[in-house]
Amino acid sequence: MASMNIDWFDLTLTYFELAYVFGIVLLASVARGLAGFGFSALCFFALAPVLSAQTIVPLMFVLEMLASLHLLPKVWRNIPWMWVTILFMGVIIGTPLGVFALQYWQPEMVRGLAGGGVLIACLALWRDWQFKGSQSLVWLVFVGFIAGFLNGLASIGGLAVAVYMMSANMSMTAMRAGLILFFFFTDAYGLSWLQGQGLVSSSLPSLLIIMVPAMLVGNQMGATLFNHIDLMLSRKLTLGLLSLLATIALFSALFSTLA
Repeated sequence: MASMNIDWFDLTLTYFELAYVFGIVLLASVARGLAGFGFSALCFFALAPVLSAQTIVPLMFVLEMLASLHLLPKVWRNIPWMWVTILFMGVIIGTPLGVFALQYWQPEMVRGLAGGGVLIACLALWRDWQFKGSQSLVWLVFVGFIAGFLNGLASIGGLAVAVYMMSANMSMTAMRAGLILFFFFTDAYGLSWLQGQGLVSSSLPSLLIIMVPAMLVGNQMGATLFNHIDLMLSRKLTLGLLSLLATIALFSALFSTLA
């Protein structure tokens, strides 16, 4: 099947693969607009058959930043500033280590371990478990560190932060707003580290041309959906999405190991 490779347009994907990428980004963007997270994780797992990890991670960083800029004006007044600020302190330390590990570690193994941990936490959250120490400065910095490391290595740091926020019984409105701002900061920071390490693919601009329209449409669809559903239902959908992503991460790592 023919592939696109037109002068400056540096993209060696078939038309079928391009349609697949477009569809995945659209669906993942709906989840992002609705819950405030899940875009990178869904794309990472679904796009792995057609794109390398070192192509996907910087791509997700740019798309997450654009998605956050698109939604920030709508959620600005609901942002939990203290949480986001302290979490980002941990991200500053964890992200460079994750970017460094990306060059030497197997992302599948890390995603599997992270997925297993998130899945255990989700099972507890389904039973209305709450973490009593969630407001602790030490815990917030530690979770930020873990999120930064996972983001730099496998673009799934948002799962750790989303689980932590849900364990604190934070309102869905505040959680979604906090995650939207958090992703903007963490992904801008992570992208700068990837650029410094020479890990940004030359095909990035071409991929963005394909993906940005799909991301913006899906993002708006998800945001509209959030404004029209019950907050309790929104919490259940968010927890369901977390559980699904964690399960995919765990089993994709197991299958990769066994293959």
